[in-house]
Amino acid sequence: MTTTARDYLVNRFETDAAVLRERVALMARGTKVPGPDASTSGRMADACDEVVAMLMAIASHGDASAELDAIMALVPLLERRATEQQSNPAVRSVYAGAATRIREIRSAEAQSAQADGIPSEALDGTENPDDELEHDDDLDDLDDDDVDDDVIDFDEDDDSADGSK
Repeated sequence: MTTTARDYLVNRFETDAAVLRERVALMARGTKVPGPDASTSGRMADACDEVVAMLMAIASHGDASAELDAIMALVPLLERRATEQQSNPAVRSVYAGAATRIREIRSAEAQSAQADGIPSEALDGTENPDDELEHDDDLDDLDDDDVDDDVIDFDEDDDSADGSK
């Protein structure tokens, strides 16, 4: 059975929340645990729960591409939540990490699709950056005053320790 991107992310953040709550429980029993304190760990677990709730709100239609598009639409919201948590870096990292994981999944899916022969523009509506090479005019720049072909002369030692040239 294939795991969808949504299932993977839900599992990951549910697991993170459970581990963080276990940290809180250990600290409540007096066990010293390195890392964030109990209060911060609890807020991080709550943030993980919020990410899971966002993901669970996405309907599973059986169309992996549409589901991934809906997941990608969460990135701006996650980034906004991360920005709102500037004063709490540990909680901010949960939201920023979720946005990063989503981008990584999108990138992995795109690479997998390209390996299967699906052009990248079919995945997200953008042009393939490799297509720009077909339109590269650097070979025509030999007679131009274009900066791409400029030779820049540097002094042998123009940043000596005493500031002189």
